[in-house]
Amino acid sequence: MTSAQASSAQASSGPRRRSWAELPRETREAVEAHVGPVTEVERIEIGERSDIASVLEAPGGRIFAKGVPADDRQAPWLDNEARINPYVAGLAPRLLCRVLAGGWLVLGFEHVAGRHADYSPGSADLVKLAAALTALEDLPCPDVVSRRIEGRWPELADRPHAVTGDALVHADLNPGNVLVTEDRAYLLDWAGACRGAAWTEPAMLVPRLIAHGHSPGDAEAWAAQFGSWRHVTAQALGTLAAAESDRWDRVAAQWPYPRIVRTAAAARTWRDWRLARR
Repeated sequence: MTSAQASSAQASSGPRRRSWAELPRETREAVEAHVGPVTEVERIEIGERSDIASVLEAPGGRIFAKGVPADDRQAPWLDNEARINPYVAGLAPRLLCRVLAGGWLVLGFEHVAGRHADYSPGSADLVKLAAALTALEDLPCPDVVSRRIEGRWPELADRPHAVTGDALVHADLNPGNVLVTEDRAYLLDWAGACRGAAWTEPAMLVPRLIAHGHSPGDAEAWAAQFGSWRHVTAQALGTLAAAESDRWDRVAAQWPYPRIVRTAAAARTWRDWRLARR
């Protein structure tokens, strides 16, 4: 990501990042013990789970570092991401270090030069995203993933079977979490990975595609290319569409950033389209 891309994303991404220099010296020195002396820093403003996100220039190359205070409510999410990283090799940038020092938790990843995905109709990025999701469907869900996807929707508490399963689900594939290079797509930020029905992954992309200009029918047609889609029923899709609409409305009420408000509107569009097909 370039500095210009980072700046343009700031308005819709959440609170301001702290700089590398604002971290305690103990924290910075602990990171440098793994990667070597940091000679240059590029601060990244996009994202919502980290108080610091920077690209660090070090002797061995560039490193993407992100972190939060160790007692922050987001710290367990970063630990989740660290635990799952070895199991998603090839789909996500490799974790180089996990540092707990100076009251901060910091993760350092190999830096991948790319840009965030374009989800608009006709985008070649969607072909690369589809290849990554196909590979994901072939991965077993590791035991370190204990969070179950049905917990995402309180509306499904009395019918969790609609989405239960044992597939590994990323569960947050917004365009900012998909990094596209010349030949492939990387899936970033596995902090919220879940265990659930495999078809829920492409299904949760439907509102995101609608928000970027796809019709509901075209968005579902894109999702239908995955093998897991053969196992979903119209009733299950309607149930998930309604639950996702309710969830996005709650998220938008709490964090009314433009991209979230757009996705909430798209989720309502999908829900209504599904209802009309009954």
